[in-house]
Amino acid sequence: MTLNEEHKAIVAACLISAAGAIVYLISPVLVGSAMDSLGLSSDQAGLLIASYFAGYTLITISAVVWLSRVNMRTTAWVSSLVFVAGLLSAANQTSLTGSIVTMFIAGTGAGMLYGISITIVGQSDDPDRYFGFALASQLLLGSVLLFAGPAWIGPSWGYTGILVATAAFAALTSVAISWTPMAIAEGPVTPGGAPLRVPTSLVLASIVAVLIWFMGYSGIYAFVERIGVDSGLNGQQIGLVLSLTIITGMAGALGAASLGDRYGKIKPHIAGAAGAVITILLLNSQTNLASYALAIIFLTLSLNFWLAYMLGAVAAIDTSGRFAVLTTAALGVGATMGPAIAGGLISGSTFLPMFIFAAIAIVAGLLVIVSVLQRVTTRLTALPDNEELA
Repeated sequence: MTLNEEHKAIVAACLISAAGAIVYLISPVLVGSAMDSLGLSSDQAGLLIASYFAGYTLITISAVVWLSRVNMRTTAWVSSLVFVAGLLSAANQTSLTGSIVTMFIAGTGAGMLYGISITIVGQSDDPDRYFGFALASQLLLGSVLLFAGPAWIGPSWGYTGILVATAAFAALTSVAISWTPMAIAEGPVTPGGAPLRVPTSLVLASIVAVLIWFMGYSGIYAFVERIGVDSGLNGQQIGLVLSLTIITGMAGALGAASLGDRYGKIKPHIAGAAGAVITILLLNSQTNLASYALAIIFLTLSLNFWLAYMLGAVAAIDTSGRFAVLTTAALGVGATMGPAIAGGLISGSTFLPMFIFAAIAIVAGLLVIVSVLQRVTTRLTALPDNEELA
């Protein structure tokens, strides 16, 4: 069976999304190796990784203005080159300042790769399904570095080895960039043939929903290890449970890929919310290993399942394809703010304020995205011939 052009584009998107997400996936390994090899404090290591995500976020915000005007395939090649070169340069730095600058540069390349992948998948004929495949690809391919980093690469070659291995990973996943579309596709049209456009305010509201929602999930995920310790679990038990997150995360992503839009646009969000509620209730009970393991299973299942539909919802709302790249920035900001706010709410061994914050953020994201989807659906249903959506 030969691949058609859309399938080739999806393969390219899955591979470059894995490159764009790899530093986030291995960030605990990267931070630890930087502290050991460069002699950094925890604050300095945090600043180093923050510089990477600053470049990641800023470039995708700017891409709203220029990505639709340039050759997207060429941009992907350049982004991959910048990412790899930035990582290799960072591997040769011995000062904190040099490391921060080069990681910022690497972040710009990775951010554009991830933004381009979201743009490609968002314009496919079944974005919910293909976002599931993309997320599963990130976890499957990234698991190699996630396990090899702390077990072999880090102990043998330290921070430099981790960065060189990450650069090699990014280079290998660029093999399918030649299948990347050269331009953002034309969006749908009205019955009269005019371009179909959803108001920008609704598109931006959907992206804000993703940001708020991811703040909630990230706030929980950042402290699952500490919750386990407070529940009386030992390091080996916690490590065993967390090692399963790749498998359960892939299951959630592949679940979305399998279902696609079979049950419409709203029901998958309700299912994701149910998983989040179960996660919070189980973690708050803090009873034993079984409830902790079950909570982590629901956390990673619901997160990766629901994320596919969140990204798919933005794609459905952003008919122009211009703003989908902003979801990369929304995820980056959410991943930064969520743990910071959650950490400030933890008092001693009391996690309840953090759980309340996470629940409010997740429910708020749910309500906003569902509201926007319903409004867009209503407008499309009421659209007369020869009129644009306004």
